Amino acid sequence: METILKKIKEQYDLQYNGTRERKRASQKKVIGCLPMYFPEEFIHAAGMLPVTLFGSDEPITLADKHLMTNSCELVRGTFDSLLKDKYDFLDGIAALLVCDQIRFFFEVWSLDYKVPFFHQMWRPYNMDDTSRPFLISELKRLKSALEGFSGSEISSEALWKSMRLYNETRSLMRKLYDLRRAQPALISAPDMIKIITASMFMPKEDYNTLLRELVSKAEGKEVTSGNKLRLIVSGHPCAIPDERVLGLIEELGSVIIDDDFFSGTRYFAMDVTPDSDPIEAFADYYMKAVPCTTYHYPENWLGERKTYSTYGDYIIEMARKDQAKGVILLRVMYCDSYDLEFVMLKEKLEEENIPYLSLITEHGLAPLDTIRTRVQAFFEMLRQ
Repeated sequence: METILKKIKEQYDLQYNGTRERKRASQKKVIGCLPMYFPEEFIHAAGMLPVTLFGSDEPITLADKHLMTNSCELVRGTFDSLLKDKYDFLDGIAALLVCDQIRFFFEVWSLDYKVPFFHQMWRPYNMDDTSRPFLISELKRLKSALEGFSGSEISSEALWKSMRLYNETRSLMRKLYDLRRAQPALISAPDMIKIITASMFMPKEDYNTLLRELVSKAEGKEVTSGNKLRLIVSGHPCAIPDERVLGLIEELGSVIIDDDFFSGTRYFAMDVTPDSDPIEAFADYYMKAVPCTTYHYPENWLGERKTYSTYGDYIIEMARKDQAKGVILLRVMYCDSYDLEFVMLKEKLEEENIPYLSLITEHGLAPLDTIRTRVQAFFEMLRQ
């Protein structure tokens, strides 16, 4: 198991250097996708390679000349990497406009750094029957734009083939997470994040081969985590959580039994269900998605139940199901959508008597002394 795990982690470490090599070898166009939820299957069905753009951990030295300094970590880090030519392999960029920061960032990108293909996909914030026609029209507009750029039609058969491939990825990821929930010491939390995120830099055909082998090896291994605290970790909607923070949380005597990261369970939470029309199937995928801080729930702000939170209910159900002792919330500085939801989430957690710790992180995380002290104090409280 350690051998195949090492191979996947190597792909994670390569990140965009690996993308450059694959582009040279395959001569395929590469489309960069901003997190979250962009329908990568459409790019794959068009014969191109989608990769997710996360930026880097390097100090931000160029982006602040173009963006407001209160932009979130993903926006500033990604644009800084762009201006440093770290995305020189891109033939295009696409994004689902999940928040105002991404929308404004995309407008700056379109003015400051031209690419051959540029596509903004609007997603309704309020998912109900009234918004479904608009969502379908946006999926059709994406399909048409990719056909124009690639020079070939995206058939329904090609879309179904890509969907089945991506569904296999999601299914294998769910199996691996189930194995780890049963044996939390099987794979560390930082390694789990690397396993999931590696898939966002690689062709799914190659990745599934590695993941299939890892799941097979993991199924036959038995390990014990001892009497450690079971925790849920939520937050970092678009960014990759700092592995030092995750490692510290587990090092201090806990196991992260589950998470709600985009680079974790949120990426593979649901499959695209086969339907007679692939566009309709993708519309269903979005309409039935698990609760998210980037969706709009009008009922949260109406009526007398001030602590009602659809997302909060989702996190609480996860904590109850996994028998977690507490929840750690990793909040990216200036993430407006998560901060807005946090107001209701913390009240809901308090109402349900679920202990939580809120940690605010930012780009280029400072020394971990303060975080260490707060996590230690939280764990002492949980053990009482």
